[in-house]
Amino acid sequence: MENSLSVIDRLANFVSALDLDQVPPVVVDEARRCVLDTLGVIVAGQKSQLGSAAMEHARHVYRDGNSHLLGTSTCLHPMGAACVNAASGHAYDFDDTSYTGIMHGSVVVLPVAFAMAEHRGVGGRSLLEAFIAGVEIEYAIAEWCTTHLYYKGWWTSAVYGPLGAAAAASRILGLDVHQTANALAIAVSHSNGMKASFGSDAKPLGIGMAASTGTQSALLADTGFTGPNRVFEGKNGFLALFNDDQHSTDTGLRLGDQWRLTDPGILFKSFPVCSAAQAGAELTAKLLDRHNLDSSEIVGVACEVPPLVAISLVYSNPESIRQAQFSMQFAIACILTYGDIKLDHLTEEVLAAPELQLQMKKVTMQVPEYLANDDTVHQRCPEWAGVTITTRSNERFSDFLDRPTGMPGNPVSTPTLVDKFTDCLAHGGKSKSLAISIADELLEIDRCPDIRVLCEKLGK
Repeated sequence: MENSLSVIDRLANFVSALDLDQVPPVVVDEARRCVLDTLGVIVAGQKSQLGSAAMEHARHVYRDGNSHLLGTSTCLHPMGAACVNAASGHAYDFDDTSYTGIMHGSVVVLPVAFAMAEHRGVGGRSLLEAFIAGVEIEYAIAEWCTTHLYYKGWWTSAVYGPLGAAAAASRILGLDVHQTANALAIAVSHSNGMKASFGSDAKPLGIGMAASTGTQSALLADTGFTGPNRVFEGKNGFLALFNDDQHSTDTGLRLGDQWRLTDPGILFKSFPVCSAAQAGAELTAKLLDRHNLDSSEIVGVACEVPPLVAISLVYSNPESIRQAQFSMQFAIACILTYGDIKLDHLTEEVLAAPELQLQMKKVTMQVPEYLANDDTVHQRCPEWAGVTITTRSNERFSDFLDRPTGMPGNPVSTPTLVDKFTDCLAHGGKSKSLAISIADELLEIDRCPDIRVLCEKLGK
């Protein structure tokens, strides 16, 4: 590193000192958009089978408290609320993505910030500071560790998640820098997450467990528990065990100089499937519309993708809806069948529908040979897609999309995010008028005097 301080101490110094007035306005604005988008997918996810199961489990495991299961009137201890809300937020894989480390940061950190804000009775300014502190140190560490950890097979969202969660909880608890360092060290000591979980309920559950672990780490530090200050360094440290001692030597952490919420930025999803499928699905929809094609005319859809997409979308013939969210075949078949991918399409009945099964058989995906060993493609456009549609009359229609809508470099507008939020809350059983009212408050969340009032309103 750039000085003699441990990595943990450098992170703790940043977390403890962060002041919203010193954060660039564009970063604060993007953080508000992350809050809006993530809260929407949490409320939608509470209505999923996994969300319902997580709520039922938590009611038996955690004691009552002041922290809402968001979108409901049920309140639990903050560890329980953070766990359920985070798992629900990832149930549909509709939450945002960061390409620093290739991870989901908001869906781990925001549930903790909400749970702890209600637990302590603080306002939106404290929540937003906690959220920014949590995601920024997650993304900084992920960038420092490079993408080696992800490609090795670790699931970065669950590995880095406890760190960001502990940072958010520490901020709202008001821990001093020494206690914060202990909270972060405890959290990192219990990091875990394997990509083997992809396509199963263990994936969103891993998000919930990361949020709960981080929350508990801060609560333990508040009572005097300590952690290994040099947990990242040494032969038995994080870098050695998780990452084969790989880390960037040219960027360091640059906390406070580089704000990863805007540099490189966040991907907000248009479809409730893995981010790797976004470009392929969007481009297929554009080709259908541009050339006025009907799916009955189509005999094949060939999709070329970079390596990151191929290692993420591993189910060409998904057997469950959870696997289908990691299938380019499913994503494009939904576009061919329904013209879109909506939350209502994420059911076993839709997956089993004969028409969708027919359309999936038309879709192929491959990595072009010239990209198979190209180490620079991730930096250029990590999840692009090239699509060629072939019709019965042997006509071919092709195009290339380097960045899907919502990705850095091709941003989604705030009104479009509000529309997504409204749709998510409708899926969660909420009225449009309530959704719009809550959205207005979230886009000025730092002005909210008491988070409990907002959560109570959302739970009605």
